[in-house]
Amino acid sequence: MKKYFILAAIIAVAFTSCKKETIVTEHDGEATVQFDAKVNNNDFVLNQNITIGARTYNFKNLRYWVSNVALVQANGTEVSVPNSYFLLEETNAVTVQDGAYTYPASKRENVVVKNIPQADYKAIKFSIGVDARHNDNLSLQAGELSQLSGMTNVSWMWHTSYIFSTLQGTVSDGVSTKNFKAETGLNTNYKTVTLNFPEAVKINSAKSTNLIFGLDIAKVLQNIDLITNPNVGAAQASIMTTLADNYAGAFSVQLVK
Repeated sequence: MKKYFILAAIIAVAFTSCKKETIVTEHDGEATVQFDAKVNNNDFVLNQNITIGARTYNFKNLRYWVSNVALVQANGTEVSVPNSYFLLEETNAVTVQDGAYTYPASKRENVVVKNIPQADYKAIKFSIGVDARHNDNLSLQAGELSQLSGMTNVSWMWHTSYIFSTLQGTVSDGVSTKNFKAETGLNTNYKTVTLNFPEAVKINSAKSTNLIFGLDIAKVLQNIDLITNPNVGAAQASIMTTLADNYAGAFSVQLVK
């Protein structure tokens, strides 16, 4: 009987030593990146009167390109998001190609970025507009770039290029009311933004990551007089540059988790 006990013990030890351990590993994750349009501390809304300073605005659309997104790891390594050309917007219907096509009313603030290498991240980089390579050649397709978006212009620099941002509506100073269209474009107005997180955020497959950034339209319109200059485009080069700079400085970190 004693021999049987010894044999059983040997088998048990051998079985235990042969069992494979289950190892849980962290894999690439994804993040939802939200660009939340605001007016100061209030939500940005269409078709309602909104007071900014001494002026009353009624916005009809806000549209802008976010491109070439990169996440910055805690060690400084930048992880670029491939084909990251995203059209962010809150807009009524837009007539495209001289009325041949209507781009439907839309609200889009979120971008989902997948296959992010698991790591601790300290910042995000992105640009407002379209880089020169794609801006100078609309036949190059990447991400969401398309001439059917209604975000191209044939009058700038005598060739077709992308509108980087557009903000339209009416503005009143209590005396007069003007329809306005404030747009940015041209390669010189391609702006890159870097936003540092308040603390490093770990991205992996074990949890959902949310990155929420604010865009303050009050800051976008700083030092822009849309009563005097209701149409901002390439013909108003210095005002367009001010507007492009304002966009670059109007983003802030709201929530990172």
